[in-house]
Amino acid sequence: MKPIKFLVFVLFIGVLAACGGEEENSGGESDEVTLHFWGGVPPENGPQDAVDEWNQNNPDVQVEYTRYVNEDEGNMKVNTALQTGEDMDILMSHSPNHLEERVQSNFLLDLADYTEEFDIEEKIGSAAQRWKMDETYYAVPTNTNALFIMLNEDKLEENDLSVPDSWTWEEVYEYAQVLNEDFSYSYAIDYDTIHGIIQNALIDDGLVDENGESNLDHENVKKGLELYHTMMHKDEVMPKLSEQVATNMKPEQMFIDGEIGMYQAGAWRLRMTNDIDEYERDFNIAFAPYPHFEGQSTPAHHVEDAMSIVAESEHPEEAWEFIKWYTNEGMIHLSPGGRVPASEDAPAEEAREKIVEGAENTYNTESLDNVYEIEDTEMIVDPPYQVLDSINQQLEAYFMGEQDIDQTIEQMVDVHNEYLQREN
Repeated sequence: MKPIKFLVFVLFIGVLAACGGEEENSGGESDEVTLHFWGGVPPENGPQDAVDEWNQNNPDVQVEYTRYVNEDEGNMKVNTALQTGEDMDILMSHSPNHLEERVQSNFLLDLADYTEEFDIEEKIGSAAQRWKMDETYYAVPTNTNALFIMLNEDKLEENDLSVPDSWTWEEVYEYAQVLNEDFSYSYAIDYDTIHGIIQNALIDDGLVDENGESNLDHENVKKGLELYHTMMHKDEVMPKLSEQVATNMKPEQMFIDGEIGMYQAGAWRLRMTNDIDEYERDFNIAFAPYPHFEGQSTPAHHVEDAMSIVAESEHPEEAWEFIKWYTNEGMIHLSPGGRVPASEDAPAEEAREKIVEGAENTYNTESLDNVYEIEDTEMIVDPPYQVLDSINQQLEAYFMGEQDIDQTIEQMVDVHNEYLQREN
């Protein structure tokens, strides 16, 4: 009988232990939620520090950050992960076109129920509308991606040129003529942003005219493209597109090396210009707003890095709490990498100080503040990605001498109108 009594005793102890374990788990580790957060920003540029702060203060809701590369292949991998149900609760999209694809595929939650307590347009401003899909929001943009022209301030002073606080494309051209003797090129942009001149040209009149047809034949579109063509091919104050593509030209490095006088860029380039040990330069940088067409609005800054709740997440409430915290508080960790929080409840001024910390004596910081605080601006229009692909192809053909301006505009208009007819 003794072995039987011993077995019963062991079983009894086992049951007690099991019961005790369930109680411990019910109030312990089993209650811990893990949120999987995917974004395109390298973790060392701030997201990991933000996540670490959250995790330290929220032991019951832990966040794991996964970085994807924000280019075509990387975004395709994200969409595949969403389709196959890989662990993902929060996703940061870096272009409205990618967000639109994900919304159309039902990968993301409509945030209407959450934004009653966090009005996105009230917190972020009208620039947030760039991320509005089907009259609602599926994402919260978190970053003010300032757009500006970087200027070699030393050469401006030598040529008695002031730092513009507002200027037209005609004035940019005039500055380029004056500065031409001092640089290999007095003006440059990244070649893959060349379509921006069209978005700028249509800032007040829109991509579609009052008849519901393409507005890509607007007079400002032709004016802007011809200006670039003149700067490239006649005056040679701007790199030819063919040369940029063939040589994989890096205008950001050439600007730092003193070979370019004015470089059209944005806050993302401050990571380089701040690192004066790695990227030495012997001049101060000033900042001017993006130019505008005569009588037209100045382009507003983009708000980007838009955070969504994945539709299949089992923890949408916790994901929303993290998104709100990240938008208002966590974003400060990304400031040294050139990102300024977009929310009015976040410390934007402190973030701007952190952007240039350690290199502030090499900048005209007053001009940087002016650029960030510029008013009376309008958001540029974003062509649908199907139309944008065609625009880029036509612009390449035009700037490389394969077709003239009228052929270029005709082709762009035809493709856009075909798209509008399909959509309607």
